[in-house]
Amino acid sequence: MKKTLVALATLSAIGSAFADVDVSGGIKLYGVLDQAVTQQTLRNPSSATGITTTYTGMFASQATSRIGFKGNRDLGDGIKGRIQAEIQIEPDNSTQLPAANRGTFVGLSKEGSGEVLLGTQETTAYEVFGMDVNGRVEYKPQVWRTTTSNNIQDRANNSLKYISPEIGGFTVHLHKGFSDTASGPNTFFSYGVKFHKDNLRAAFVKDRLENAQASYKFAGVMNAGPSKEGTTVVTGQSSTAMVYAGAVTSEINRQIGSVSYDFGSFSANYLYAKSYVTDSNVGSLTTNTVGIKVPYEKITFATSFGKGTIDSYSTNSGSSASLAKDGSITDWTTGIYYNIDKATNVYFLYSSSSVSGQLQDGSNKTTAIGARYNF
Repeated sequence: MKKTLVALATLSAIGSAFADVDVSGGIKLYGVLDQAVTQQTLRNPSSATGITTTYTGMFASQATSRIGFKGNRDLGDGIKGRIQAEIQIEPDNSTQLPAANRGTFVGLSKEGSGEVLLGTQETTAYEVFGMDVNGRVEYKPQVWRTTTSNNIQDRANNSLKYISPEIGGFTVHLHKGFSDTASGPNTFFSYGVKFHKDNLRAAFVKDRLENAQASYKFAGVMNAGPSKEGTTVVTGQSSTAMVYAGAVTSEINRQIGSVSYDFGSFSANYLYAKSYVTDSNVGSLTTNTVGIKVPYEKITFATSFGKGTIDSYSTNSGSSASLAKDGSITDWTTGIYYNIDKATNVYFLYSSSSVSGQLQDGSNKTTAIGARYNF
């Protein structure tokens, strides 16, 4: 215990030394360091024998570790320039640097006119996901989070985003992502509305991803935690996911809404999400999640429960897609966060999710104990 406290104190001291470092031109260095001892026990829904496997390892469980630079510059006539460059870092991986390019863009804004951003950017849907009481925990246990069938729906590259000026608490968000290559035109588009006034926050977004396959990382299938390392993709999975609808040429649509209210002594959140395809191979995944967060001095408790239904078109026997028949998914996630200061917390996370209607019922139980530091 003493060693743990010493390590946390050292981390805090280092972070404080580098917090809010300003470089020439008003550029600020920022980042997140997150590490946890994480264990996942998976019951594979694509196995006729219902194989159960347990994985243990170090993982950034509460948030992706990252480092970046951002800044604003007054260009005159009420116009401001904005830049951001952010890359992912993995303290648990010593063999290579990750190649993930996160939010990296340039933009212009003017009061009363809004803001235009160009580059790789988080989608409005991804931002709405973060309204859950436990935020965007990185092993992504909440059932609403499973409506993402492609990383492009988290962060769109080659993209153009417009954010309107705030009017009565409302802002409009338009986002267009262009394809990376001519052979794989995963064109992305979304439009959404956000509202924030006093203790009430709400958001709704609808987005579309072309030429992608609707799929979901069902409970028991390889997730984003330690089980991602050194595991063979089994029959019935497509890119570690299981198909529930459509073909590669499908057009995936999503509708996502969230409402949060801070009552003072606690806050509550509701999230709705639906993912579906529009071609003849119709399938959908609909989820509802409710959560509550209670702050108490330096400790915060957060718990959420979700339930969803799978309406699967993929029912042909003999195909890998046949494993994803009509069924249901459930999830319960609890987090306990001890805030050492405004930048540092230690946490405990537990999630239990399940899926039915597959070849076998699947399940995923995840436990993580770790620390996170923002600078």
